[in-house]
Amino acid sequence: MNLGRAIPLAVASLAALANVANAQPAPTPFPGGGGGAGGEEQKPAGVAEAAPKTPGLLPTAPTLPPAKSHRKRLQLLTMDGYLRFRTNWFKNFNLGFLDDPALGGAPFARPLGCTATVSGACSGSLKAANMRVRLEPTINIDETTAVHMQVDVLDNVVLGSTPTGTYLNGNTSPGDLPLGAFSGGQSPPVAGVNDGHDSIAVKRAWGEVATPLGLLKFGRMPDAWGTGMMHNAGGEDPFTGSYDLDADYGDTVDRLSFAALIPGTRLRAMIATDWPVTRLVSSQLGSDTARQGGQAFNLDNNDDVSQWSLVVSRLDTPNEFKDEVDRGALALNYGAYVSQRKQDWDYDTSGFTVGGTTDPDAYIRRTYETYILDPWVKLGWKNWELEAEAVAVLGSVAHIDDLCADRADTEPKCPTGSVDIRQFGGVAKLNYRALGGKLKVGVETGYASGDQYDSQVRGADGKWITVPGVTNVNNARLLPELTDTNMSQFIFDKDYKVDLILFRELLGSVTNAIYVKPKLEYALSKSFLFRAANITSFAARSVATPGNGSMYGIEFDGDLGYSSGAFYAGLSYGVLFPLSAMAHNDANEFGTGNIGDGSTAHTIQSRLVLKF
Repeated sequence: MNLGRAIPLAVASLAALANVANAQPAPTPFPGGGGGAGGEEQKPAGVAEAAPKTPGLLPTAPTLPPAKSHRKRLQLLTMDGYLRFRTNWFKNFNLGFLDDPALGGAPFARPLGCTATVSGACSGSLKAANMRVRLEPTINIDETTAVHMQVDVLDNVVLGSTPTGTYLNGNTSPGDLPLGAFSGGQSPPVAGVNDGHDSIAVKRAWGEVATPLGLLKFGRMPDAWGTGMMHNAGGEDPFTGSYDLDADYGDTVDRLSFAALIPGTRLRAMIATDWPVTRLVSSQLGSDTARQGGQAFNLDNNDDVSQWSLVVSRLDTPNEFKDEVDRGALALNYGAYVSQRKQDWDYDTSGFTVGGTTDPDAYIRRTYETYILDPWVKLGWKNWELEAEAVAVLGSVAHIDDLCADRADTEPKCPTGSVDIRQFGGVAKLNYRALGGKLKVGVETGYASGDQYDSQVRGADGKWITVPGVTNVNNARLLPELTDTNMSQFIFDKDYKVDLILFRELLGSVTNAIYVKPKLEYALSKSFLFRAANITSFAARSVATPGNGSMYGIEFDGDLGYSSGAFYAGLSYGVLFPLSAMAHNDANEFGTGNIGDGSTAHTIQSRLVLKF
C-alpha cells in the first residue's frame, strides 16, 4: 500500500466529513413556533427547493453519468440527526377536575394514585423523562442521485419504563417479576411486551434523482409546506432552514413526485401522486395468499384512497431571502399547495385482525372526495417580516352512517345521506427586529374552525360515550349527528406548536379556536437566548367546549436556551389560567361532584440535545 497517497487521502476524507458536520443547523431553543424555529439556514429540497436567479435554468445541471469506476469513488454516506433528552413536570393539568368519565371527565388524566382509596397516594403532579435518537443517513450515489432515510432509536421512550424482569403482557410467570425497587436495569422496549414500541423504528426512506428536466422523488418521504400548520415534517423546515428538535410527530407521505422550474419564470412546480390509504394487502393475511417474504399486493383497488397534489411556488433559500432583505429590497416568496383526495368504496376492517381472513361482503359505498387548498406568502422588508397561510378543506362524503353503528343507543346516529366537508384554518405572523437583530418582537394569530359536538371516548363495552370534559383532539367527535350534514372541525398539525400547555397538551392541537400570541426573543449573548410569549385563546364555537364559554384561557410561556456547537440545553416554564370555556358548570353533564371553574396549571420542561 502506498502510504504517501493513503495518508493525504484519509486526511482529506476526514476534512470533508467535518465540513458536512459543521454545516448542520444549530438546535432550536424554544418549543413554541410553527414548523421549527432557530438554527442555521440550509438549502431546502424537493418542493421547497429554491428557483435559480436566472430564469430558464434548472437548479441542477447534471451532466452525463460518470464512468462506473469514478462513480464508486464519489459514494459517500453522511449521517445527520440528534440525541434528545427531555424532562417534563405537569402540575394540575386536569385543572382540578375529576377524570372519571361518569362525571364528565377532565382535560388531562390525574395521577393514578389520585383515584385510589388509599390515602396519601395522590401527588397532584406528573413528572417523567424521555429520550430519542434520530438518525437521518444519506447515501450519495453520485452528484445527482441520493437515497435518504429516517430511523428513530428508543423513540420517546419514557426512562425507567422497561425495567428488567417486568413484563406487561404475561410473557413471564409472576414468580419472575421482581419488586420495582430491585430491578437490575432496563430491557429494550419490545412492541406488545413491555412498552408497545420497538427499540428501532424505520420511519422514512426515499430516493431523489436530479434529471436534466427536474427533480424526481419516490418513496416514503417527509411532507412540509409553508408555516407547517397543515403539512409539517416534524424536523427540518425547508422554508426557514431551521430544525425543530422538540417535534414528536412529523408528516410522512408515500409519494412519487416530479418538480421542475417553469421555463421563463422563477416559479417551480411539483406534481405528485400519493398513496394515503391502500386498505388490506396480501401480507396482512394468514393464508397462502399472503406470499410471506415475497412481494405483497393490493387485495382490491376500489377501497383505495387516491390523492394527487400540485405545488406551485416562488421560493428562495433562507440565505437568499435574507440577502434580499439586507440589500433593502422587498423579499417575496409565495405559493400554493393543492390536493385532491378520493375514495369510492371502503372496507370495514372492524372485524379483521392481521393474520385473519377477509370478508368480501364488508365493502361499503363511501363516495368521498375533498380538495385541500393551501396558499402561503412570506414578505421581508428591512426589519419587518410578514408570513401568512390559509387552508380550506372542501368536499363531501356520501355515506358515513356505518361508522356510527357501534354507538350506544342513547347517542344520535350519523346522517344517512351525503355530508358536506367545510373546514378552514389560518395563521398570520408579523415580526420586527431591532438592536442589530438581537431583539425580535412580534405577534401571531391563528384560527381553526370547529364543530358543535362534545368529545367522545369508548366505554368498557366498546361503544362511544359522550365525555364533555375530555378535550384532546384524539377524542374529538369528527362525525356529525343525525340532523347535521356538515363536517367543519379543522385541526392544525400536531407539530405546529403554539404554547406549552393548552393547545399542546390539553387540546392536543389548535382546533375550534382563535388565538393571539404576542412574543419577544432576545439574544442575551452569542450562546444564550431568551424567549417569552403570551397566548390568549378563544373558542370558535363555544357549544363544543366543556364550559360552553367563549375563552379557553390565558397562558404565559418563557424559555432560556443555551447553545454551543453541537450541544444545546433549554429550560421552559409555562402557566395557564383557564377561563369559561374550560369550566364545568352544567350539573346535568358533570354531576354535582365535578362542577366549578378550572384552576391554574403549571409546567417546567427541560431539554438536552446533541445535534450531529
